[in-house]
Amino acid sequence: MNVSIYDVAKLAGVSISTVSRVINKSGYVSSKTEAKVNKAMETLQFVPSITAQNLAKHQTMLIGLYFNQLLNSLNGYMSTYVTEFIRGVNKVIMEKGYHLLLINELNEDKALLSGASLPQYTTFLKQKRIDGLLFGNAPLKNSSFFELVKNEAPMVYIGEKLVSDRGLNVYAQFKRNVLDSLDYLFERNHRDIAILSLAETEVSSIVTEYKEMRRDERLKIDIRITDRDLDPYMEVLSDLFSKETSPTALVIMDFGKVQPTINYLNNKGMRVPEDVSIMTQEHHFEDGEQCFPAVTSVYVPIYQMAVEAAQLLLEYLEGKEEYNKQILVSPQLIERQSVAFRSVGK
Repeated sequence: MNVSIYDVAKLAGVSISTVSRVINKSGYVSSKTEAKVNKAMETLQFVPSITAQNLAKHQTMLIGLYFNQLLNSLNGYMSTYVTEFIRGVNKVIMEKGYHLLLINELNEDKALLSGASLPQYTTFLKQKRIDGLLFGNAPLKNSSFFELVKNEAPMVYIGEKLVSDRGLNVYAQFKRNVLDSLDYLFERNHRDIAILSLAETEVSSIVTEYKEMRRDERLKIDIRITDRDLDPYMEVLSDLFSKETSPTALVIMDFGKVQPTINYLNNKGMRVPEDVSIMTQEHHFEDGEQCFPAVTSVYVPIYQMAVEAAQLLLEYLEGKEEYNKQILVSPQLIERQSVAFRSVGK
């Protein structure tokens, strides 16, 4: 037999609203009345609906997790990133009774940036279908995002701070990541470096700044934007190493492309690191040990970033944190066997 709140109210001899106040612990109910209601629920073996309780408290107990272009991100490089991020978030929110809701994005970046389409997360937040939102990677800088920051929406994003006086974010210092890699190669006499990146804008500005800082006329840094798929990436490699002068060092931002790159160079009769040095970034500690030779990398602790982001969001939801905090996570350079010193003059 299905027992309802109406049955509990009838047996306890109270109103439905009184039963609701006892269940949701909202409003005043005398201890005598509360005991009568609890006794009735026990007699009828009535189990309150968790969903109904959460609705009464205006809570869903759901935390939304959003990645830009998630489906494309599940290939190669990003698959480890996504897995590590989800692990970190789950660890934190499940301890507090929350569950994770993955929000997919069906719209193209151009439509989102122009305002022609609204990002999926906007609806979830405005309609209160989630209690809070985590961005798994850097958000697109569109009007929808900035409106939510202005209104102090419960969300935490990954990447550099985008609004100086408000917002919650966790930043792994991507700029430092790139600069550390360039410095490491420069100090080992590499002056012809290629960066194989998945995005151009931020890397370009960092490279420009680095060249101005070094003021070395011999320094050449070639930025190549690569596809997540392997075939277009191999075409970029082929173009780089088909010229009379080819780079002596590669900074490969997509870890999943490192071993294919080593294989390609070996097939051309080039050795790593004797002929070409390689650096990368890894999101799972010691992933670089899986390559042959083991690859020097900048370790970006995605799991830690996710834990920090989830904790920050819950603290804000609990009223323990102001809406203006940035947490910095430090990358770590790990030396292995893929970078060699270049002899001066080579």
